[in-house]
Amino acid sequence: MKFIQRTYRIIVLGILFIPFASFGQTAGIKGLRIYQSNLDKSWKLINPGTGDTATCTYNVSYQTYEGKGKARKLANRLNQLMNNAVTTDTAHQELNLDQRVEQDAEEFRREWESLNSDSDCNWTYNYAKQQSFSICNSNADYVTISDFAYYYTGGAHGLEVAVYTVMNKKNGEVIENWTGLFKDSMAVLKIAESEFRKIKSIPENTATNKEWFWNGLFYLPDNFAFTDAGLLFHYNSYEIAPYALGATELIIPYEKLNPYFKKTPKR
Repeated sequence: MKFIQRTYRIIVLGILFIPFASFGQTAGIKGLRIYQSNLDKSWKLINPGTGDTATCTYNVSYQTYEGKGKARKLANRLNQLMNNAVTTDTAHQELNLDQRVEQDAEEFRREWESLNSDSDCNWTYNYAKQQSFSICNSNADYVTISDFAYYYTGGAHGLEVAVYTVMNKKNGEVIENWTGLFKDSMAVLKIAESEFRKIKSIPENTATNKEWFWNGLFYLPDNFAFTDAGLLFHYNSYEIAPYALGATELIIPYEKLNPYFKKTPKR
């Protein structure tokens, strides 16, 4: 087959970069200052052979933190977590975070462009990345960070992932397992299963794996968050059910959990 080099026209649709726009202290965390950054880029590629159009979008929103006094240790831990979550660029440590996020965006674009430059392809591929990293809840004892990400690099559908991290407000220590919050984790597990059956209309004497848990055994993920309504447990797509059923969120009201907390969180 004769190789024909195709020429693609790439159009920059938009670039928005807002560096470190401060919005002051977050509620309930004295001495902590938050700075917000957003990077929005989009490109369009037109295949001259077919006339098809492909798009590539890159949208990342993240926070950085500055702490004074008792909040300094928490700010350092938050920044460390944020750095690991927002950028995969480890080859340019001499650059600041904003610059490394820019490098990630350019690498994402180059991969998309390269995939679409195959002269034997008669179709085009769309790419998308969206990510948002921020503090989503703060009570007297804990800070909860949310990291939402969506990726699409071809195929039937993209992949959406939500990751929550709970930190001790005083020292920035991450609470790795939900069981560490409670003095009777088995009692909490029973309450959680009862709540899950209620929201999914699963009778008490019916196995929970009909549409959900692969091995038939109910469990709580270590992906959890403090919210105003209760303790939230988040199961991402594929974790306990087919993709078509999407992500699952279970919120257990605090009044049902308060008797079992080692230290009842003050809100």
